[in-house]
Amino acid sequence: MVSNLPKHRLIYLVAIFIAASILLMGATLDVFFTAQGSGTYLWGISFKMGLAVFGIVFTSLTILIGIIFAALKWEQTERIAQSLVYLRDRSSWLRWFLTAIALIVPIVIFQYTFYGSELNGLYFRLLVLLLLGLTIGFLINSKKGTFITSSSLALSFLIISSAFTFSSAFIRVVDYPFSLSWSEGNRIWDYSILFGRGRYNYSPDQTIFAFIDKGRQSLWGLPFLIPKISVMHIRFWNAIIITLPYAILGWVAFQRKPNNQKIWLLSGLWTIVFLSQGPIYAPLVLSAILVAIAWWSPSWIALLMIVVASFYAQWTRFTWMFAPAMWIGMLYLGDKLPQGKKSFKNYWRPAIAAVLAGLVGGDIIPRLIDSLTSDSSVLVRDTGAVMGAEIVTTELVSWDRIIEALSRQPLIWTRLLPNPTFAPGILLALLLVVLPLASFLVYLVHSKKWALELIQKFAIMVPMIAFLLVGLIISTKIGGGADLHNMDMFLIGLVFVSALAWKAGADRALSNLEMEPKWIQALIILMVFIFSIRPVTESVPLELPPQEVVEKAINKIGKEVGIINKQGEILFIDQRQLLTFGYVEGVPLVPDYEKKYLMEQAMRGNADYFELFYEDIANHRFDLIISEPLHVYYVGDDYHFGSENDAWVKWVSEPVLCYYKPIANLKEVRTELLVPRPNPRNCP
Repeated sequence: MVSNLPKHRLIYLVAIFIAASILLMGATLDVFFTAQGSGTYLWGISFKMGLAVFGIVFTSLTILIGIIFAALKWEQTERIAQSLVYLRDRSSWLRWFLTAIALIVPIVIFQYTFYGSELNGLYFRLLVLLLLGLTIGFLINSKKGTFITSSSLALSFLIISSAFTFSSAFIRVVDYPFSLSWSEGNRIWDYSILFGRGRYNYSPDQTIFAFIDKGRQSLWGLPFLIPKISVMHIRFWNAIIITLPYAILGWVAFQRKPNNQKIWLLSGLWTIVFLSQGPIYAPLVLSAILVAIAWWSPSWIALLMIVVASFYAQWTRFTWMFAPAMWIGMLYLGDKLPQGKKSFKNYWRPAIAAVLAGLVGGDIIPRLIDSLTSDSSVLVRDTGAVMGAEIVTTELVSWDRIIEALSRQPLIWTRLLPNPTFAPGILLALLLVVLPLASFLVYLVHSKKWALELIQKFAIMVPMIAFLLVGLIISTKIGGGADLHNMDMFLIGLVFVSALAWKAGADRALSNLEMEPKWIQALIILMVFIFSIRPVTESVPLELPPQEVVEKAINKIGKEVGIINKQGEILFIDQRQLLTFGYVEGVPLVPDYEKKYLMEQAMRGNADYFELFYEDIANHRFDLIISEPLHVYYVGDDYHFGSENDAWVKWVSEPVLCYYKPIANLKEVRTELLVPRPNPRNCP
């Protein structure tokens, strides 16, 4: 019989019991089905996985029994809770120590142990996330006498998502010579060309074409100014680039005030986890940082910052060329209110000047540079290989060029919806990430905590709608749509909109979250909980081959290269970083036919480009080709990146395998060595 339990609490407990039962059942089945077939014990379960099954069953029963006990013995439950609160409040150092332990243990388990690879079911990871959030929320709650508050719970999920985001970035800092992903190794090769081309056996009077923009190449390539930099150092630099600038953007964009120091520090963490939902390329984040600095700076500094931000943005990706101008116009017009007769001087003139500065940096200066030099790296380039030499053509960025770039590859509109390449689809994923934040911003406006005139609403909505539409279109291009990174201008725009709301008083609402309506408290918790899902569910160990396998593969490649190098040319389609860091030495560089550029032309269906490629392989120009393992297997759109796979098979794998045969398939390091076929038959 339930004793002295208020009716509304009984309803809450019943609802919690039902929700917990569903989640716990799903988590238990995740673990059980993963464990089956892992060993020879009961139900074919191994000892290690048996411990996991026991742990999840024990945890599930404990939680459900605890909820039932709370319903039947509410007074005793309250006394137990108050005892825990008393111990926490009296042990300030101990609770922070326990918080650190609670945060570190799951990161270590998920990223450095066997269980991280096996226990990755969605329900199980959500259960861990919820339990971890409640535990840390209780431990960090600074309001004495209370078990947990909305603020401490929201903060706990923010801390969790930040910690997992950082640890996932730095786990890839390893001294492993081969590529960690489909394109990572060749990307490193791209980065090295600007400042480290002396590492290659190539004529110094010839240009080495790298299929990358100068914005990313200059940023990621900075470490190559150090002569003996290693692949591990490059990966460390990458980990810094994909985390720290996000936080800096938050700290610069959100105004620090005397009474909001603590929550201002958290704004940097919030920006990291929010933009990591993309994720967003660092060069655009750096441009946004300059825009944020301009927003708070005197006019002459601001205009200079905006020019530089716009120039750097278009130097990296021409579709970003107008983003800084639109951001700064939104910030200026959304910040200040028109002031009667002085509205032009104080409201319109600074905004117009800032937008024009953005256009100068993003469009006019590149045109001037083009008029002064015939070799402009800030322009859009197209490349063709003719007998081993790269011909680079330049063309001014124009609206016609932008439209042509958006239409030169197929648009896969189904990627807006749930699909094999990106399970939730672009629209649903974007809605989950953005809706809680957008709802909170609308609440601030509706409640008059953020006062906006019609012109300010217009100045904010127009660029945001433009960013949204461009991002959605680009996300449907073949080769994209696997995450939200093409929503970059829109997501950074939301950071700036949030900064406007923050300056208008949203920081006070967040600092006193318990004073806001219950649904707003729940909304803020939901927002940071959603941000936590991706880093926690995707947290897995970095699985690398044993060292002896890696050394054997390097020796095999070195041996074959040593034999062939005396006879003719060697083409590294893939794994070019082996040349960058001297794992393979003495090989003259062949810059033609790099893997990413081949894929780009395959997705475009560029028959003119491949005509030259086919001529070279038909004539057996290369005596050895190093590539990823090539297969002739068409999968269709019903598989992850199915369209991209089929384009690669059609334009690259089939022709290469027709004229070349594998002599070594180093599967553990995802590398294949091919030599010419003596008698190719029926080749296209």
